[in-house]
Amino acid sequence: MMMASFACAGAWLCLPFTTNACTVPVFRYGLDNWVPDNYRLEFPATALQDGKLADFFRNLGTVMPVNLDAKPGTEARLLFPRPGEAKSPVVWTGALTPASLAELTDSPARREISRRILAGESVVWVLVGSGNKTEDDAIAARVEKRLRYLEQVAILQRIDPNDPDSKLGPGPALRVKFSLLRVPGSPVSDQARSKATQPDAGPETGAPAEALLLKMLAGPKPADGLTGGPWLAAVFGRGRVLGAWPAADFGDAEIEEACLFLLGACSCQVKRQNPGWDLLLNVNWEKELAAAAQSAKEPVTPVRMPPTNPASAPETVTIRPQPTTGADPVPVAPGWSQAAMLGAGLALLAAALLFRHGRGS
Repeated sequence: MMMASFACAGAWLCLPFTTNACTVPVFRYGLDNWVPDNYRLEFPATALQDGKLADFFRNLGTVMPVNLDAKPGTEARLLFPRPGEAKSPVVWTGALTPASLAELTDSPARREISRRILAGESVVWVLVGSGNKTEDDAIAARVEKRLRYLEQVAILQRIDPNDPDSKLGPGPALRVKFSLLRVPGSPVSDQARSKATQPDAGPETGAPAEALLLKMLAGPKPADGLTGGPWLAAVFGRGRVLGAWPAADFGDAEIEEACLFLLGACSCQVKRQNPGWDLLLNVNWEKELAAAAQSAKEPVTPVRMPPTNPASAPETVTIRPQPTTGADPVPVAPGWSQAAMLGAGLALLAAALLFRHGRGS
């Protein structure tokens, strides 16, 4: 079954650990430490005659944060990262222009996946639709129900602050949070990929904007069953795809196994020993994680204020907590100002002194 392919299948949350393994959850360890593998873009020499393409290649690896290598070739094509293997599966071939390059390196759904991860979501589940609204909606409702249940019952293992192997890197606050992103689907076979359209009733962007994302989600060796009905993929870390599975064969038990694996302690800290592959994303992870860490230190608290007009609805305002000086705040009764409270305190003190003076006389 699915768990047989997980190299860290023994690292489950809520189970006792007898070794001094890293206690950081897999999803967060990947976000902190696993640098995405580079896709390879081959291009003909004539592409350098375009000023915008030449600038892109010149800045690649420095100004451009996308996980991509570029090298001259006989034709323009994008290849999967395949570390340690001579032959890489082809993701795309075609005419390389500034417009096609922009589609290769970015898309609305890829930006949304990155945004959710940087906001602190543990795993982003992607549902690739079949185009059958009734079927897709039913799958989405089932997955959403299971994810909400797991959010309520799953507990992250306590991280030992004194363990040097269990230090969290900068990033969003650690929490258990899952979400489902629906993307219109298309077949993943090479023949169908080149001419597929993606009908879907959902609000997400369809073909051709996400056609390349679907190939990346399906992986270098797509599983059987990803060519027809809806299918699911789980994304975590810096755009790491845990796997892609036909939704019809992926029930509550399988969803739970995948989620618990990613929430469990990372006993296999070497990326190559873990399942999955990476997406091509245009994200400066170090910069964005630092910004997410800063935002996590400055929580925004909604406070409900009384309306000026009793007939109107309460107004919600946003207040950022002010730094304290170390002393505990003094509680103030509702409807009392601090000045009124101070006056009342002084009056009580004066009364006490007069009472003591009267008893002593």
